[in-house]
Amino acid sequence: MRGLWLTLIFVSAFAASQPAWADDASVCAGSNDDLAIPACGRVIAKKSTSKAGRVKAFYNRAISYANKGKSDLAIQDYSQAITLDPSYTSAYNNRCSAYSKTGKYDEAIADCDRAIELKSDYDLAYYNRGNVYRKKNMPDRAIADITKAISIKATDPDYFFYRAMAYQNNDQIDLAIKDYDKAIELNPDYGNAYYNRGNIYRKHDNPEQAIADFTKAIAIDSSDADNFFFRGLTYQNNNQLDEAIADYDKALELTPSDFDTLFNRGLAHKKKGDFDLAIADYDKALTVKADAGAYNSRGNAYYSKGDFDRAIADYTSAIGLDPKDADAYYNRGTTFTDQGDYNSAVADLDKVIALQPNGVAGFTARANAYRKKGEIEKAIADYRSALALAPDDADAKSGLADAIGAQPPASADGSKPSADSGASKEAATAAGAAGPKSSEPNAIAQPMLRRVALVIGNSGYRAVAHLPNPASDAQLVGDALRQAGVDVTVALDLDRAAMVSALRAFSRKADNSDWAMIYYAGHGMELDGTNYLIPIDATLETDRDVPDETLSLDRVLSAVSGARQLKLVILDACRNNPFAQQMKLTVAKRAVTRGLSRVEPMDATMVVYSAKEGTTAEDGDGANSVFAASISKRIVEPGVEINKVFRLVTRDVLSETGNRQQPFVYGSLPPDDFILVPAK
Repeated sequence: MRGLWLTLIFVSAFAASQPAWADDASVCAGSNDDLAIPACGRVIAKKSTSKAGRVKAFYNRAISYANKGKSDLAIQDYSQAITLDPSYTSAYNNRCSAYSKTGKYDEAIADCDRAIELKSDYDLAYYNRGNVYRKKNMPDRAIADITKAISIKATDPDYFFYRAMAYQNNDQIDLAIKDYDKAIELNPDYGNAYYNRGNIYRKHDNPEQAIADFTKAIAIDSSDADNFFFRGLTYQNNNQLDEAIADYDKALELTPSDFDTLFNRGLAHKKKGDFDLAIADYDKALTVKADAGAYNSRGNAYYSKGDFDRAIADYTSAIGLDPKDADAYYNRGTTFTDQGDYNSAVADLDKVIALQPNGVAGFTARANAYRKKGEIEKAIADYRSALALAPDDADAKSGLADAIGAQPPASADGSKPSADSGASKEAATAAGAAGPKSSEPNAIAQPMLRRVALVIGNSGYRAVAHLPNPASDAQLVGDALRQAGVDVTVALDLDRAAMVSALRAFSRKADNSDWAMIYYAGHGMELDGTNYLIPIDATLETDRDVPDETLSLDRVLSAVSGARQLKLVILDACRNNPFAQQMKLTVAKRAVTRGLSRVEPMDATMVVYSAKEGTTAEDGDGANSVFAASISKRIVEPGVEINKVFRLVTRDVLSETGNRQQPFVYGSLPPDDFILVPAK
């Protein structure tokens, strides 16, 4: 009762304070809608009120209803005013606006038409009719009407703002931007104009301008979560993940249960390699609504953690919500392949191909499942289908070469195929060989051995100068390993999150392999006796940043540790390191030396440096480093055991560099012969 009593006192005090002239008619015409509505009612009810006074009261009460969002009541009062005065131009215009808000577009247009008939230079009527046409998805008519309004009154920022929206709906982006510019010129605090223009820039690959516009919109209205969300989305698309997450955090402070913000923050965490944080966000998003995309993305995060069972459960949930979700079938199918459940994998990938018959990925993934299942002819058919759709697809090419090489050696008549038979030629072509006249050996696969390789080349560093050779070195070494029959993944210019993801994915392949090999070209460094590989997004302003922004060699070694026989890591990362020169040391006795430090790998593991510990390597004058050029040549030589391969590489590099660079091999292998390409 206390609150009600205070309210009554306020109303009584207000009434007592009114001057004598403040009768119901003046209150009805005033700006206080809560007081105007009953005052207008009293004016209408008075028998002594004139017709003109009653018309004005209906009109004023309609405006108050409209201001309070009660469009239906506003329409009733505008209609009463029009009945009493059929030539009341403003009532037609305002009823047009009220009809538009309730979705009665035809009635709205009829009212604006009538207002324009009564007053041909009525800019507001043209503006309102234009907005009705815009809502009806008739942008040409909308633009024509709002342009007419602007020709009558060119100083209203709203006119330019809404014509910009019509231009935007009509895909006339340059004209839309020009109108948003004008709206902002007329009203520098027009937050919605900055917001809309920012979204145009975001969608049209101008992230810097988009971020500037969203930042201005936030400065004008920091309570609008959409401003933070779309700036975060722009940051995310520009790979500025920390900034994106900070904006999503702010958006979620304002709207804690927004599905889109939770989902996209999960994507940003996942891209950073923070899979637990990503999963937590997907968990929250899925409490807001059951969504196939969220289940699919959470499944990908579980997959990246190596939790295949939970990944499959999430992909299954996604399929349950959307039985036509080809991505979920693909992800579940390839996860079944990694688990060795090839029948389930093929069933899912059948579905992918049915849903996307022109998709290369489905055919290649099913071919991989068939190949691992031992159904080589079906695998070959699928690889050929993939190559028919995309003749240059590297995965399909290498897969086809492996599958052809895995066929039984005997032909249909029991004779051994000749060296230049069709199958041999196709295997060579699929693996990238030049054909029968090439001096390079044909691809030779060993069906009894599962050999996998991850090849990384980091050239495009962001905080220091571009490295010319690592990307081309990685391609060269990757091609050589494929020619030797190895299942190769080549990845270029990886930031830290991408390197973590690549190593995690490769770890799962290595766990099911006989040989696992990693080749890395790019910057590396040694700090306090520990070796680190440097992703392209590292800044390394201080020594404390090294563990956070790089990956240790131990992490790389763990990725090959699951292989049954040979574990091989090749590091072409002993270049002069510009990070060491610019990095601030926070511990006075901390040591940063040239090149990489010595390692002592165990358990059939070999680590090869392009230059001995404490020394640096040369890139050479050509497209490839001396070290990479030698590896790509020596590793495909038939019958050469792996230890001898690297003795030959050492001899080549010493010769080419005038003994300035000496590759070095660390670790020891068991007495078995490890031969990459068997002797002919």
